[in-house]
Amino acid sequence: MRVLRFIITFIIVSLMMTKLAIAQQQVRPSCLFKNPLCFYATDILSYLQILHKNSRYEEMLPFLYEPQQLTKIGKNKAIADIETMNIGYEMKRVGIRELSRGKKWIVTYQRIIMGTAETFTINCGNIQDTTRLLMNSTQRKLVFYPKRP
Repeated sequence: MRVLRFIITFIIVSLMMTKLAIAQQQVRPSCLFKNPLCFYATDILSYLQILHKNSRYEEMLPFLYEPQQLTKIGKNKAIADIETMNIGYEMKRVGIRELSRGKKWIVTYQRIIMGTAETFTINCGNIQDTTRLLMNSTQRKLVFYPKRP
């Protein structure tokens, strides 16, 4: 009788714990696009390379331009600029530093262009719950339109 009571109690407690664990998993918010390392198991620049290789330029807009910037230059001009970007080089993330908890980061990458290793940094910020590259036109040219040696 005691063994049966123990087994029934064990089963009930196990079911309750399983239900609690499932409920906690459903409540946990997703980190998708909320930091530079949470882009479908890769980082922001690698994700942008994948979109660019598949000609999904419009999907790149939220990560490359702030809403005010996009309004200023226009969606069509931004897409035309993205189409001409040269981001086919293999880029390896070599470091990341968080400047403001959950808000701003500096991500360091390395790439090799015609045998020349080059290290560069990208500033990222969380704006309207999406991580975006924070770049002016000069920085954008250095990263996405590199000079060949």
